[in-house]
Amino acid sequence: RSHIGSSASIYRFAQLSPSPPKCSLEGAMHPARLISCLCLVAFAAADLPDEVPTVQIRGVHLKDPVKMPLFGLGTWQYNSSRTELAVDLAFGMGYRHVDTALIYGNQKGVGAALKRTGLPRDEYFVTSKIPGGLNLSATIAALDSCLEDLDLTYVDLMLIHFPSSFDGKGGPKARQQEWLALEAWAKAGKARAIGISHYCQRQVEDILQVSTVPIAVNQVQYHVGMGAAPNAATDDKAYFQSHGILYQSFSPLCGPCNPPDNLELINGSLVTSIGAAHNKTGSQVALRWLVQQGIPVIPKSHISKHLKENMDLFDFALSAEEMQRLSAATSPAVGGGPSPNDSGDCGVAEQLQI
Repeated sequence: RSHIGSSASIYRFAQLSPSPPKCSLEGAMHPARLISCLCLVAFAAADLPDEVPTVQIRGVHLKDPVKMPLFGLGTWQYNSSRTELAVDLAFGMGYRHVDTALIYGNQKGVGAALKRTGLPRDEYFVTSKIPGGLNLSATIAALDSCLEDLDLTYVDLMLIHFPSSFDGKGGPKARQQEWLALEAWAKAGKARAIGISHYCQRQVEDILQVSTVPIAVNQVQYHVGMGAAPNAATDDKAYFQSHGILYQSFSPLCGPCNPPDNLELINGSLVTSIGAAHNKTGSQVALRWLVQQGIPVIPKSHISKHLKENMDLFDFALSAEEMQRLSAATSPAVGGGPSPNDSGDCGVAEQLQI
């Protein structure tokens, strides 16, 4: 660490160098530029195995798009030991993507399990998230803490978890400052792509006013039952898709939804009747509806049978009529918001700061 300077000095250098560095073997090079050049070489070589279904997202360096797996392992609400078990099982079956976050408190379990796989670093994909509403120093500290907990030198995708702090502190200027800090950290070689979660159009437009790095992904709640939902429920899905920002689903089976909605995409009549025609389970139909649209999914499980089902999505296809029926469903609606037509993300009340 003493040889390359502090995170803050790298951040200051990156502010002055928003474009990818010009690399040369001749002459001296600023430490932060050297780090970026070395990471560009590593990132250019990084690639997932051909058998992993992927979708392309925009990388930190525009000329280097990133392949993101269409399925992965979610870890929300798992403690570190259960997460470690789930990653062990999942990666032993062929998973190559795990999704975690600083606030989950389970990144050390992720890192320990990944190390045991023995896989080359370029053969798996790691997503993490930091809280929203952080100032410059807190942003850098949170980002570095993620890498330390994961015992990795970089993540493939780093997201800002919420458009404000979880208790509503933030606002446009705060979003811009946190995003620019994330950009600088990523340009120093610590993330291949960066993005957001729980964001709606008005919030992302704050970032677009200042961004120099593409917003690769917006991760939001989306599942069967929301295909015809209004913008307030889907967090402005059409806007993101029209702006080249990949729309990713969390809670693809409505797991956090209130009973009985939390089981409707597992044993409900719509998904199970369609599944019977394909010799698939209801949950596989619900997940297939998403990946068939190019929407990556991160269902959570630590049970071998369910983990296997959640990845076996690519040996069948839903017909146009089946896709239409699933898209037209209005139940289960978005969970966790103030109403079945509102996720609550777009109307976040913010106590302005910065």
